[in-house]
Amino acid sequence: MKLRSYLAAPIALAAAGLFLAGCGQASQVTGTPAISPAAAAAAAPTSASTSSPTKAAEVAPAAVAEAGTLGQVLVGANGNTLYAFTKDVDGISTCFDACAAAWPAVTVTAGFTPPAGVDPALVSTVDRPDGSQQLKIGKWPLYFYAGDGAPGETNGQGVGGVWFAQAADGTLIKGDAPAADAAAAPAPAPAAEPAPAADPAPAPDAGDPAGPVVTLAQVGNLGEVMVGANGHTLYAFTNDPEKQSSCFDACAKAWPPLTVGADFTITDELQASGASTIDRPGGTKQLVMGKWALYYYTGDAAPGEANGQGSNDKWFAVDANCKLVKTAA
Repeated sequence: MKLRSYLAAPIALAAAGLFLAGCGQASQVTGTPAISPAAAAAAAPTSASTSSPTKAAEVAPAAVAEAGTLGQVLVGANGNTLYAFTKDVDGISTCFDACAAAWPAVTVTAGFTPPAGVDPALVSTVDRPDGSQQLKIGKWPLYFYAGDGAPGETNGQGVGGVWFAQAADGTLIKGDAPAADAAAAPAPAPAAEPAPAADPAPAPDAGDPAGPVVTLAQVGNLGEVMVGANGHTLYAFTNDPEKQSSCFDACAKAWPPLTVGADFTITDELQASGASTIDRPGGTKQLVMGKWALYYYTGDAAPGEANGQGSNDKWFAVDANCKLVKTAA
């Protein structure tokens, strides 16, 4: 059965719909996509926020510490693991905008204290477009990862095959992160614990107002997969129970959920096509296709990119049948 049902959104910031072989059946759904990588970039912390702490004059911007099974690696002033981006050719930073929302640069000011345990000859800086100075050890500019919520976590290790922790001598550590760190999201808090923080408020621009909430597009080696209204790849998180989300707080900053307007509803016919919604903290609704809640990845800066594919062996694109795509990007 081919479904061509339409849902009106009487109170919407932007009209949008869904047109794809939704779990094997063609569907159209109107609604309001309320989050995008652009929105995440506006809401996520920058290098001057708590994810990339402002340096006091006497505090070094980096240090050396143990991080899981990776051993001794470079960490920031807040103890969080630091990473290098292998696409930064010749030591020039290339991670800006949506990328920098997921991977805030470690910035410093003139006269900063060199990291203890690191040869001062390896310590330098590189200019960023906003005029700030990014810390550089050896040939690699350094970044935090928004998916790391505490010291010792290494959720950014090996993401996209291009992000790696760094040793004090400036070399990259290519080993896998420990299994305990593989999930970029904490489990939902029990009832007696504080509830997860609400998702950041989305920016007004949630993609093309005339575009669909979800559609299909060819993305590299992945084939045709689900993409959002702005053409960015959508992902599922294998830690999520069926039709539930376990990605909040720091995880949701790196992997913004695809949310829809409060007036978005699903008819019986559309439920048969695989579309549904789940409630998130703060009263928002996240779109689900089949069993999978859908997310963007802030490391994808443009349509056609799939830098989140296979991240920590937990995040995967979704095909037209609502199945995970395990092919490498």
